[in-house]
Formats: sequence, C-alpha cells, structure tokens
Amino acid sequence: MAAAVQAQVQFQLTHEVSIKVPVRGNNFVRAREDAVSQAFRSALEQSLRSWMGDEKFAANKKEMAGILAQADRYVQSYRFIEAVDDPIEKTSAVVLEVTVFPDALGKSLNQAGVAMGSEGVRNVVILISEKSITSGEPGSFWDTMPISEASLVQRFAEAGVNVIPRDPISQAVSEETVMNAVNGDMRDAVQIGLKTGADIVILGNAVSNSLKDSRDAGKTTVQTNLSVRVISALRSTIIAAKSDFATSGSNDLLAGELEAFGDVSQKISDFLLSSINGYWEARPSKHEANHEISQPSASPLPLGDL
Repeated sequence: MAAAVQAQVQFQLTHEVSIKVPVRGNNFVRAREDAVSQAFRSALEQSLRSWMGDEKFAANKKEMAGILAQADRYVQSYRFIEAVDDPIEKTSAVVLEVTVFPDALGKSLNQAGVAMGSEGVRNVVILISEKSITSGEPGSFWDTMPISEASLVQRFAEAGVNVIPRDPISQAVSEETVMNAVNGDMRDAVQIGLKTGADIVILGNAVSNSLKDSRDAGKTTVQTNLSVRVISALRSTIIAAKSDFATSGSNDLLAGELEAFGDVSQKISDFLLSSINGYWEARPSKHEANHEISQPSASPLPLGDL
C-alpha cells in the first residue's frame, strides 16, 4: 500500500524562486516589478511541470503560452525572502516564495485543451498525533507512523484517494507547524496543504487506554479515542469534524490496541470519505470561482519593507 501511495503524482503548489534582471535607465522600481513578474511565471511553470511532467509540459507548451503570459492571475500568495538592488552592476534580484491556485489553473488548462481532468487537485494529507499505551515515550512526530494514522491512510487508499506519504511532508513541513496545526492553528493547517500540494488536510489526536477486566484477570480491554478535523487548504475552511471511540478485549495488549484503533478508524473514515466526496463534488460558487483567479492583493514590497 505504501509503495502504491508513494508512486502517485503530487502537484507542488509552493515554490521558492530566484530571479535577477538588468536595470535599464536607472529605473530600479520597474526592474523590481519585472523580476517579480518573472518569478510568478517561473513558479507557475514549475507547478505545471510537477503536475504533468516535463514531457507533457513540453508537448503542450504552445497551448499553455497564454496561461504562462498571465501568470499573476494564478498566484494565490507570495512573500519576499530577499530583494537586492545593485547600483554598481545595475541589477535587481529577488527571492520569492510563490503559491499558485491549482483549481483555477486546472480549469484554464482544460479550456486550453490540455487534458488534466476537471476535478482539480484531489490530494489528501493525514497527520495524527497519537498517545499509545504500547509505544512508550513519544519521540519526534516524524519518527514513527501512529497506528490510527496508518489505519486511516489504508482506508483512504482502498477508497482510491491519493494520500500523500509522510516522507515528502516531513521534508516540506516542520514538526512545530504540524503540532500547531493539530492543536487548532488554521493558518498552519492551510500551509501544510499548500506546501505539499494537498487540497484536503486531515488533522487529529488519538489516544489509547487499558482497562483491566475484573471478570478475567488475564484479559485487558483497550479503549481508543480519535478526534479529527478536515480542512480545505484551498478555501481555508473546516469541511468536517468528528470524534469517536472503540474498545477491544484481548489477552495481548498490542493486539487489542491494533484492533481498537482499526475499529475507530473505520468509523471515522466512513464519515470523512463521505464529507470529502461531497466537498469535491460541490460546484464552487460564482464568487469563489472569480476569487480563484483574482490578482494578488499585495503589490511588490519596497526594499525598506523587507
């Protein structure tokens, strides 16, 4: 299952872009604007290549010329990492972090005759913070995959949903960001989606407890609790939230915990899949469709504001 998930294509939404342009007529302001414009185009091209691959990108470059020429229409947000105007070399250089709108981009590609499907990005991230009675003291969040998270990933993969694996997520997102998001920080939750190319981010907390069975001294009842939130990274909204629990009795503590986590994950996943499919099938409102291709509200920052 893990190998199959790893093989699925991911669409990278956020890119760090470096651009340097010559200054003409000592007009550094115009040069900065040109550098930002080229950075937008570069980020959009990188996103397209990550989506369709280099070969398909090259084959459809003519059809995409109009889209690339209006790259700023597909920029959701950007921020300056660095900006340097060199009066001696007469150059202006910028380093930007640029995030694109995948849904609007997908629609424009379809209109241009580039077959990318009409459903846009349908990648999911699942990250659960788990306290397990059999795993000992918790280490780094990325050290091991929680039982509940593995169960949810399996359920989603079996349903045909593209779940982004942990390895690329850990390379793009810090542990601090994940824990903030798990604990309710919406901004960090959205950033996880944007930085990993996921439309849907599922975050949650899980815990297991052992309860001695007074009727059978050798038997232990394991109770697991799982609470999750489903967040649309593209719309910065909570789609669904649910909490549930399950119990399992066993003479083996680990076996009981695995069964209980599997049961509660099954309960949760059925609800989540229904909610997410409903979200994907719903048509965006006219306002949302217009918003997706709107110009960035922020203008390039002057050098003194960096």
